[in-house]
Amino acid sequence: MRFEEIWALLDPQGEFKRRRGACERLWGGYEAARQAMIYERIAGKKQRGEFVNPNPYFAIEDNAAMALPMGEPTDYNHRKLPNVPVFSAKYKGKWGMYTLEDIRRFRLETAKE
Repeated sequence: MRFEEIWALLDPQGEFKRRRGACERLWGGYEAARQAMIYERIAGKKQRGEFVNPNPYFAIEDNAAMALPMGEPTDYNHRKLPNVPVFSAKYKGKWGMYTLEDIRRFRLETAKE
């Protein structure tokens, strides 16, 4: 993901515009998959009207720690279903039943409609 995309999403104001160089170096230190997760996390927060740090450096840094998936998604195929809907998705080449949260968090492939 290009730095310009996260910079435009964050749209820093005032003195925070001067943080561009530091933010670009921070952003460049993350692999593409993590960048995508950070971007999606921040975009989701903004869409829902949740707090995003106005300092773009801290906005990226704060969301980077939370954007890493932990472990593996839970396949509910042949398991007791959770109290949330599950959907068909592919993980490591195998189809299973996953929560929407896991589908988004792990960027699982879903069937095309």
